[in-house]
This record gives sequence, C-alpha cells and structure tokens, in this order.
Amino acid sequence: MRPGGPASLIGMTLSGRYKIERIIGEGGMGAVYQAEHTHMRKRLAIKVLHPEMSRLSEVVARFEREAMAAAHIDHPNVATATDFGKLDDGSFFLVLEYVEGHSLRDEIGKSRLELGRALHITRQIASGLQRAHQMGIVHRDLKPENVMLIEKDDDKDFVKVLDFGIAKVPVGELGSSGVKGAGQPVLTQLGMVYGTPEYMAPEQALGQDVDARADIYALGVIAYEMMTGLRPFDSDSKVQLLGMHVTAPVPPMAVKAPDANVPPDVEAIVVRCLAKESTHRWTDAKELIDAITIVAAKLSSGGRISALPPPLSMSRGRPSHAGANQGRGVESSPSMPGVGFGPASAPMASLHHAAALELTGSRKLAPHGANVKLMLAGAGALVLIVLSIVGMVFLASSLKSGGAPSASGTSSGAESPSSSIAPEPPQPPPPLSVETEIVTARAAVDKGNYGSAIESLAPLEPQYPKNAAIHQLLERAYTGQKNAKDAMREAEAWLDGDPKAAEDIKLQEDVRNAAIGIGTGGVDPAFALLEQKMRDHGVDILYDIAWGASGQQYPAAAKHAKDSLAKADVRALASKGLSVALDFRDAKTCEAKHALLERARDDGDARIVLQLKQYVFTAGCGFLRRHDCYPCMHKDQALKDAIAAIEARLKK
Repeated sequence: MRPGGPASLIGMTLSGRYKIERIIGEGGMGAVYQAEHTHMRKRLAIKVLHPEMSRLSEVVARFEREAMAAAHIDHPNVATATDFGKLDDGSFFLVLEYVEGHSLRDEIGKSRLELGRALHITRQIASGLQRAHQMGIVHRDLKPENVMLIEKDDDKDFVKVLDFGIAKVPVGELGSSGVKGAGQPVLTQLGMVYGTPEYMAPEQALGQDVDARADIYALGVIAYEMMTGLRPFDSDSKVQLLGMHVTAPVPPMAVKAPDANVPPDVEAIVVRCLAKESTHRWTDAKELIDAITIVAAKLSSGGRISALPPPLSMSRGRPSHAGANQGRGVESSPSMPGVGFGPASAPMASLHHAAALELTGSRKLAPHGANVKLMLAGAGALVLIVLSIVGMVFLASSLKSGGAPSASGTSSGAESPSSSIAPEPPQPPPPLSVETEIVTARAAVDKGNYGSAIESLAPLEPQYPKNAAIHQLLERAYTGQKNAKDAMREAEAWLDGDPKAAEDIKLQEDVRNAAIGIGTGGVDPAFALLEQKMRDHGVDILYDIAWGASGQQYPAAAKHAKDSLAKADVRALASKGLSVALDFRDAKTCEAKHALLERARDDGDARIVLQLKQYVFTAGCGFLRRHDCYPCMHKDQALKDAIAAIEARLKK
C-alpha cells in the first residue's frame, strides 16, 4: 500500500470513504493525514500505523487504547474518534476529529500566559479530564503538546485534549452507555513507567498504579508552566527529574518567576495539584474546576478567597497539622480565617508571605530573599500586618494635608496638644470622569483584563443606568469570565437603552453562546433575549441553533430553540426569508410544500434553498428505489424556478 512512503497515500481512498488529501506529520510509528469523508464531505484526521509497527502487539494495543478512549469520551474539550480499522497491508488506522489550531506548547513557548487566560485553559482541560475519569480512563501523558487551542465561536482558546495513546483504559468496561463497569482487566502492568518525565506524578514515576489524580498532578505542572513560563522541576537528567517529582518541594512561583505576580489563592490551587501524595491533591477534576471558578470570581471582584481550603504540605509523608485544621497541613489564625500563619513548609511560607503582602495593599510578590523576614510566628506576622495598615492610613492622612503648615506653625498632620480644632479627616481623591472610566475599561476588556473592567464600571452602573457603553463593556467583561448570567443581564440593559444593539455582531455571538450553554447560568435569560429583544436577529439565531451549525453539538439547546420558534409571537418577528423557511419545515404534505414555492422564489434565502434541493431527485422510493418520492414537486417548473431565483440573489 505504501511502497513510496506516507506520501503515496495522498489521493487514495481508505476503507471506501476516507479520501487522503495531505500528510500532516510523520513519526517512527506512523503518519497523520488530513482526509475528507467522501459521503459526508467532512474533514477528518487519520492516523495510520506503519505496516511494520502493526506487527508489534504493544504498539497495536496502544493504538486500540487510544481508539477506545477517544471514541467514548464524548466531551467538547476532547478530540473524538469516529472509526478504527485495518487496511489490506495490515496497517491499522484511526479516524479522529480534525483539530485545526496550535498547541499549548507553542503558546507557552512565546511567553507565559496572562493569568485569566491560564485559568480558562486549565479549567477546560480539567473539564475534559473529568469526563474521562468518570469512565475510568486516565490519560497518563498530559502535557502542553497534547493540548490544542482552537478558535470556536468567540473563544480563541477553546481546548481540545489529544492523544490517549498510553491512556489507562478499562478494557471491556466501556459499553454503549460509556459507563465504567467492573471486573475486566486494564492494559497496564504494575511496575512499568509510562508518560513524559517533565509532567509525571510521583506515583507514576515510581511505577505504581495510577488513577485520575496522576492527571491532576500533570495538569498542575501545566498550570504552573502557563503562569510562570517555567516548569516547577527541570533537569537534563531524566532520572534526577523523576526524583525531583518524588521528593523535591514545589518552588514558590515568586522564586521561579518574580515578576509573574500570581495571586496566592491561585498558587494555592496549583500547589495542591502538585502534592506528593495523591490523597493530598484535589479529590477529582470537578473539585478542581469548582476551586478555579471560585478563585476566578473572587479575583474578578477584587476580593480575596477565604473559602478555599489551604493546600497540604508538600513534604512527602504525613502532613503537618494542628487543631481544627488537622489533615490540612497548616494552622489558621482564628482572627484571619483562610490565611495560615502556623507551621508550614517552604512553599506554604511563600504563600503566606504573598497573602500578607496582598492584605497590606501590595499586589506584587517580593523577591525570594524577602521570605526569610516573614517566616515568623503567627502573632509576630499579624502584628507586622496591623502596623503596616496603620502606617498606610497615617501616610494617606499626611498626603491629604499636603504637609502644609498650620496657623500655629505646625503641620496640619501634627496638631499641638493644646489645639481645640480636630484634624480634618482624609478625603478620597476626586472620581475620574465617566468617559475616562469607560475608556480605561474598554482598554482593559481589549487586553482580557475583565476583572479590572468590572471593578471600575460596576459601581457606575446604578448611577448611569441608561449609559449603553457601560452595559456593553460589562456584558463583554462578564462574557470573558464565562459568567453568562450577569452577561445576559447587562445585554438586556444594553438592548433596553439601545434597541439597535441587536445588530452588534459580537453581542449576537455572546447571546448565542450563552443560549447553547457556554458559560454559567445564561441559558434561560439568553433565550428570553432571542425570543423578543433581539428582534429578527434573535429569531435568525434561534433557527441556527435549532437546525444550523450552532445546535449540532448541543441537542438540548436545539430542542429549546425549536420550542421557541413554535411560539406565534416569536415567529412574528422573523424576516420574510426565515418565515418561508419555517413554514416550509412545518408543512406536512407534499402539496402543502409545493404551495410555498412561489413565496420561496420571491423571498427565500440560503436557509430554504438547502431544503428545496432535497426534493430535486425524482427517484429513491418504492421497488428498487426507482420511484419518485415527491411527484407533486415535479409536476411543473416551480421547484427549479425557486432554487434558481434564490441562488441568483445569493450571488449578488
């Protein structure tokens, strides 16, 4: 089949339906091709094992493992497999979803990622892993090279997890329901080490049995690398590198990248992923997702996170504990819940240091040498924080007075004891103009700093309820944070103040995405906007969700959209082109559809021409499928005339 090498497959049709178009890449085991399904006209990726590799049972087993894993993990953030087979020369092939984008490795190679972007990507990877883990599938080779970023809808960083070639798969337990069963062997052997050393969990490095928490560890390494630009552990020696994963404490991010400025609550999430003992990590991917959601929401509002449990000590063995926090590895001050000042390992000390800096008003982490000064007893550290706050208030008061001398010759910030005039309390600086705030917030949104935009604009919203720019930017910012509920609230306020906002392409995309379930809590409010306030644009989007590309992967949203389009008041908002397309779909008989051809000719658009072309064929029914299924559609030229007229309009 391939005497000329992988290139010789180009132009061939595999298994009667996959036409090979070009080679994407080649390795020692096989090659990956871009192909097209000849019947469905769908682009696909096909992995083909070299014939000589197909004779190696372990290689074939890995290939089958990837096929099973990718076929059963039905999740938007995992590249799916649709077919698996064997060619005439003995080569095995695997048909996969075609993913066109760039790897996370490429992005990290450019520079470390902005914090919000890193959290967004981490949460998506965790979401894909959650689905895999529910079925007992452990990836075991999670790394930036196996994470692709594609542009999907308005998300330029939509994640696709790839390559389950060495996944731990419960063979025989993945049935039609995709639910993990019991009592079947798995394709692994205790004592064998699989994976990439840079991202390998301690138990994986030791050849021990692994579960979902090994993937969480690898994801922690990836998150650390995204936020700092560096992995927590690196060595030219792979043996030494594996030993570091097993025994070395996790370096504080402020040591690896002093200017990265990762908030302590975010670092705590990553550090818990990297716990040496798997029992000390997040219990599962869902728990990690929830933690990221909480921290992202808190950071976006400018607050700190006190609800997240502190991470366990990174030292191998039994964690340190004290009092009510037994088992958490940190002692919390009773007066400051969520911030530990008790015994801690070096990584935890740096987290406490960062938390202290944030409490005293400094957002940037200090150099590593400063950690020595803050490794103090709980009471001493607390005194330093209180004194710092008092000093800042005193300094603000002095700056407010400007240091100008009083009538008695003393400064207003240091009244003489005999003075009967109380010092004037410090006043806040004059507020920036609304226009300046809007310009600043717009720049923040453009850069992806959604939390900053919300922090500056949210207080202005009650004062300027009809300011369309404020609602527009808040809608963009909340959408950027995947907070669809608040985004749709702002979209409604924007539309109330400016009905023409329905023509805004970005708003249409945001409302569509909220309706199909992208983001949190936005489905119902999004559909309410589509049904009325978005006018004919909303009905167009409903049709796209119901029968177009937007609803293909979201059956629940498609059903919701069809129910919406069944409402008379919603149908009344449809354009002429959409109205005839909807009526044609509703028509139950051939004669009823034929009666709509004149309207289709005059008003129809691309949405009905696709339906009309299904009725062009004059065979397909009856004995040997030779009879006309829709004879009434062919009794005159009305069908052909309608299609020709619509296509002529579309060309203009």
